[in-house]
This record gives sequence, C-alpha cells and structure tokens, in this order.
Amino acid sequence: MKKRPILAIAVTLMLCASNSFAECVINEPPAIPDGATATDEQMRETLKLVKEYTALTQEYFACLESESKGKQDQEWVVSYNKQTEKLKRLASDLSKQYEVFKSK
Repeated sequence: MKKRPILAIAVTLMLCASNSFAECVINEPPAIPDGATATDEQMRETLKLVKEYTALTQEYFACLESESKGKQDQEWVVSYNKQTEKLKRLASDLSKQYEVFKSK
C-alpha cells in the first residue's frame, strides 16, 4: 500500500496554502483491502491510513469554513456533503472488510 506519499503530499499542500487564495483540496480516501486476503499488517496499516484521512477531512472542513468566512453557500454545502459521504462509505467499507478479516 503506497498511500503515505499521497497523504504526505496532501498535508504539505494544505500547510503551504495561503488562506487568502487557498483552495480546499483533499485526496481520495485510502483503498480498503479485501478482508478475506489481507494480512494483519495490511489491516493495521489501513486502520492507520483511515485515521489519518479522517484527520485530513477535519482539516478540509476547517478550510471550507475559513474560506467561506462563515457563510455556508451552496458550494460549501455541496463540498461538505460530498466529503461526508466519502467518509461514510469509507467507514462502511472498512467495517465490512474488517469483519471478513476477523472471521477468517
């Protein structure tokens, strides 16, 4: 799983962005391995990546709030809802695959 470079780039971009002209950007969520074939190490790494992605999502939400200056317009709502749905899918996929992993 080579997600660390992607997360590192995302964090760097977020830290380097200036609030005066920054665009709130977040990468796609990490891939969830198949629980039936995943190793213990892969599942631990996936859990770590999901936690990191969740933290990046919180930073993304803070960026949205900052850029909108407290005004939650249509674009803000769409961006927020889209990212919230990604997190829900990620959590659901992780939960399903973790249950498969535990049952083997």
